[in-house]
Amino acid sequence: MEWFKKPIYIYSFGLFFLIYKSSQYIYSFQPLVFLFFLGGYCLFNFIVIKIIGYKNISFGKYCGVLLVIFWMFFLFAEPIVSGLGKVLNPSFTRPRYILPCMIIVFSLMYPIWKKNNDKRKSIFNQIFNVFILILCVIVILSGIQTYQYENKHKNFLNSRTLPSLEIKNKKDIIWLLMDEYAGPSSLKSQFKFHDPLVDSLNNKGFFVFDNLRSRSDVTIYSVNSLFNLDDSIPASGYLYAAAYLNNSLLVKQFKQKGYDFVNLDFLNIGGFSKRLFLEVFPDNYIDQILFGSGLRILQARLKKEQEPFDVYNQAIIKSLHKEVLKNRTKPTFIWAHLLIPHPPFTRDAKGNNRHLTREDEITADSKTAEQYLAYLTYRNEVVLKILNEIPDWKDKIIIISGDHGARMLIPVGDPRRKQPFGAIYYPGMDRKELGTIKYMQQFPFHLH
Repeated sequence: MEWFKKPIYIYSFGLFFLIYKSSQYIYSFQPLVFLFFLGGYCLFNFIVIKIIGYKNISFGKYCGVLLVIFWMFFLFAEPIVSGLGKVLNPSFTRPRYILPCMIIVFSLMYPIWKKNNDKRKSIFNQIFNVFILILCVIVILSGIQTYQYENKHKNFLNSRTLPSLEIKNKKDIIWLLMDEYAGPSSLKSQFKFHDPLVDSLNNKGFFVFDNLRSRSDVTIYSVNSLFNLDDSIPASGYLYAAAYLNNSLLVKQFKQKGYDFVNLDFLNIGGFSKRLFLEVFPDNYIDQILFGSGLRILQARLKKEQEPFDVYNQAIIKSLHKEVLKNRTKPTFIWAHLLIPHPPFTRDAKGNNRHLTREDEITADSKTAEQYLAYLTYRNEVVLKILNEIPDWKDKIIIISGDHGARMLIPVGDPRRKQPFGAIYYPGMDRKELGTIKYMQQFPFHLH
């Protein structure tokens, strides 16, 4: 067992990382890509140890802990930075501050480690080798459990008996989803705010919900539940939810009924590609491995585009304007997802661009409520303008909703986090029937 006294954990940590990343969504697994990353990781560490340990045998044999700390910060950079942003001033979580701190920590650790004798270092190596091995086993078992859970979930989705999705006269459907748009009662409770859009839509003949609920207070789960016909079972992770969304049962049923589908979203829905890539969720196995790493953070910092959410919103607004003006031969379901009033709050109440600080990007500041309501006011103008641009909108099915409530300033578990805005209009709608809807995800069953 002499070999087990060596710092094998330097290499097995990379194996643990790749197994962990792969277990998050096993269906995307590519063995050759897995081996390529593992081989590259091991080769890098081997070269570093050979170079530094050329004159310092002790480092080459026992000082791999510094390498593992480096990889831990680099490979799990985003969750670490995000976690630090919750306990420290977000201004201090920039790479320019974190990197010097890491160098200082390394500088302090090395002399301390160097003073330990080889026997102590050998014991430390054995402990760390066992620890990483245990982590690998735990992640593998967790991945197997997730795989079994999602197989049962998939069978459940395909075996349900559901209400009819018949659409009266096959009218066009335009669904405008406004991310993190809270419902009227929630806005009154959280912010003492009366939403003027409620009055505007009531005057136009919409049915506006007061206490609507969502299946989740997380966008990917909420939207996935909607597009999989009110799926009430939460997916085990973001990547599984995104996969279910891309295989949407709702889109399949509408296509079977002769509808075209237009996807204006940063998510892949029903086999239709996202309109713009916001790097919110990975799209393939390589992205899955690198997602949340230091490489992705560096790429984001090097981009000239400072406010990608606002760029996305304006692009979707323009695309929606073009789509509603097109002459079509088939009934169409147009889905548009705007990240308004979701933070970061990139515009004020008049629609002017705001200069975002590092605090805005990471966490809520003391002006969160004020900025949210200002963004909400800008959003109202956007919604009414879009509505007025739709030709003959009173002869179509129009849905305006949130995906969940406003999550700022209230704790996890507060029911208001799952209270989105919801409004429906279609000719001859049955208001009594609409009044029975409890969840936003149930809208498609009540459009006849």
